[in-house]
Amino acid sequence: MRLCLTFWCIASICLLGSSVASGQEADTVVPSIEQHNELSAHAKFYDAVKARRHGESDEAEQLLKEVVALDPKAAGAYFDLGKLSLAKKNFSEAEQYIKKSIDLQPGNRWYKERYAVLLMGQNRFKEAARLYESIVEKDPNDKELLQTLAYIYQRSENTKKAVATYDKLLDIYGDDEEVLERKLQLYLNSNELDKAVEVNNKLITIVPDESKYYIRLAEMYNNNDEPDKAAEIYRSAEERFPEDPGIQLSLSDYYKNIGDEVNYKKYLKRVVTNSSLDANTQLTILQTYLMQHNSESDKKFAMEMAESIAIQSPDNAQALHAYANMLAISGDSEKAEEQYKKALNIDPANYQAWRNLLSVYIQDNNIDSLLKYSNRALRIFPNQANLHFLKGVGLNSDKQFEKAATSITRAVDMTPEENKGDLANMFSMLGDIYNSLKDYKQSDENFEKALEIQPNNPTTLNNYSYYLSMRGERLSEAEQMSRRSLELSPDMPTFLDTYGWILYKQGHYKKAKEYIEKAIGKEEETASGTLWEHLGDVYYKMGDIDKAVESWSKAKDLGTDNVDIDKKIKDKKLYE
Repeated sequence: MRLCLTFWCIASICLLGSSVASGQEADTVVPSIEQHNELSAHAKFYDAVKARRHGESDEAEQLLKEVVALDPKAAGAYFDLGKLSLAKKNFSEAEQYIKKSIDLQPGNRWYKERYAVLLMGQNRFKEAARLYESIVEKDPNDKELLQTLAYIYQRSENTKKAVATYDKLLDIYGDDEEVLERKLQLYLNSNELDKAVEVNNKLITIVPDESKYYIRLAEMYNNNDEPDKAAEIYRSAEERFPEDPGIQLSLSDYYKNIGDEVNYKKYLKRVVTNSSLDANTQLTILQTYLMQHNSESDKKFAMEMAESIAIQSPDNAQALHAYANMLAISGDSEKAEEQYKKALNIDPANYQAWRNLLSVYIQDNNIDSLLKYSNRALRIFPNQANLHFLKGVGLNSDKQFEKAATSITRAVDMTPEENKGDLANMFSMLGDIYNSLKDYKQSDENFEKALEIQPNNPTTLNNYSYYLSMRGERLSEAEQMSRRSLELSPDMPTFLDTYGWILYKQGHYKKAKEYIEKAIGKEEETASGTLWEHLGDVYYKMGDIDKAVESWSKAKDLGTDNVDIDKKIKDKKLYE
């Protein structure tokens, strides 16, 4: 016990500056009960600090409570308890503890500052201001303290005191740019234009080569319905800073606001193609423009700017990718493909560029390139489900059905359950593929899975119902699904044909003719051979053989998959 007590005496002397009674040797002092409690408190405080540093907050809190029980004057322990309460967002308890620490050590600036932060966090700025005033009183020339006090005054809506504090800072530290900036913001927030202009002019005087103060001055006038004064400042600024992108951007906004479209686009193009800006910043400005404008002339203008950025930054993959995206949207797939490839040569790890390139090949029905580049992309991103799906689409179009099923099944396995839209598309595609393989059980199962996820997907409803009708199975159910697809997309020619074909299979020839003719009318000159063959079959069933042969002949000219088309025309007979 004596050895242990001696250790805590030494620890408390080293850590907390305690002293022994004068005139006695340290190892001959016999501690009183009060001294013993104090030593125990010091030891527990030390252990609490260690626990807190190791993230053991509950243990630290318990030890600190034991500390204040042993030593009710332990200000540091109360303060640490306050910090632990703050971490738990128990603000009321935190406030009690920190106030207690301040009561015990009223001269401790750190305790007061933390208490002020707590008050500000609860929007109690007036109380925080009074507390900070007492802190500043002890150190009236401290720049950081004065700046904080001015901010607190500002938040407590005491503009007069905030201005006075900023003025005090300026008296002590001279024309400080940061302080003037804050004072300017104060006047702007209180809508005191004349005073804001005065401070801004002061900033122009002390920092004459900083263009942002000219921009701000012009914008102040513009925002307060004084466009003539704004224009005057802009003219002066442009003369002084002819290639400054900030001034060019501000001028574009100015001309946009006054309805001068020509100058608006003139200055916007200048800033977007300003060589002092990096490509990413240029693209951000261009993207903002595109979000606000969507007319054909606007898109053409944006395309010109995107091309300029790409030319200026031939080694920037993001710039080339953005230009490619705009080309793809505009329908120029050949140029889009070229730019995507350039971007990928620079940055082959750009997954989105690979996806977009493959999408261009799908739109152009360029199956050979789709398969070639999907394989390249998968070498870099073997675990990207969408790449496997796009490859599967290509394989399906190339009639490599077994491989297509394998590729899309792999995509399904890699797709998270929450990506319901993607999964529905994949199951629907598998339904198509297995139908082509004549594995109707698998086909139906996958269509059912797709509809379970998206019961109102018109394409899935149409395809599933059409395949059932071709097999002559579950025609009533097929008719319901097809009718639902038309409710969702009433003018889709393919859907109209499917519904007409189901009616044909049910023997409703007159109604079937009506829908198939409507489908052909929607597509006019682009109607497929399949539509015309279906119409011919309907005519045959209705007894109009001449019109049947006429429709079959047109189907042959346009192209149809039915190998019996020549036989039907020659024999003037329907073969089913």
